Amino acid sequence: MSPRTKKQNEFIREQRKQEILKAAVHVYVAKGYSATALSDVADQAGLAHGLVYYYFKNKKMLFRELYENMMDQSLHYTTMYFEQDSPVLAQFKDYAILICERVLKDPQTQRFYMRISLDLHHLYEPGELSPFEWMKSFIKPMAHAIDKGIGHGVIRQGDANLMAMQYWGAISQGMSYLDQLLQDLAAQGLKETEINSIMGEKFQQIAESAISLFKPD
Repeated sequence: MSPRTKKQNEFIREQRKQEILKAAVHVYVAKGYSATALSDVADQAGLAHGLVYYYFKNKKMLFRELYENMMDQSLHYTTMYFEQDSPVLAQFKDYAILICERVLKDPQTQRFYMRISLDLHHLYEPGELSPFEWMKSFIKPMAHAIDKGIGHGVIRQGDANLMAMQYWGAISQGMSYLDQLLQDLAAQGLKETEINSIMGEKFQQIAESAISLFKPD
């Protein structure tokens, strides 16, 4: 067998790193930050403990990279989504539904998103990270779309940044509700088709509620 090329080695390293980060999400959701050890993450990923330390020297560095990667992905997805040229209100409604659907498709990742803000003080020193500054960047493409809607007369007059924050707040609250509902429905032993039907109705309701603040009086 011929030795692997540099490109192949880089691919394998990145693949291993992603396996570790994915495992860290599951362990964090199950145990929380304080109770999680790198050995737990290694066991979840099915990797040797020493291999995890090869990529991340400690738990803090692992979760910092995980948090920053996931937030960067969210920012990129949202920016690309709102750069599309489509009817504004339909665009916002569809975005809300897409985000809510993630609770059903990948509940572990969504639970990580919803809970990690409580543990950021473990990962960053005071003043090192500003969640508010990140949020301003995150809602910026939404605010631009709202400004466009205001200009077209399909969104009421108002502060676009504030409306974007209120819109995202409605979705965030909806996702928390959906996560608890999903767990309750699963505990009842409902079939997957029944759960999907109930959740689908809630997606629509949350989306309608989120965009209701945009509609002109």
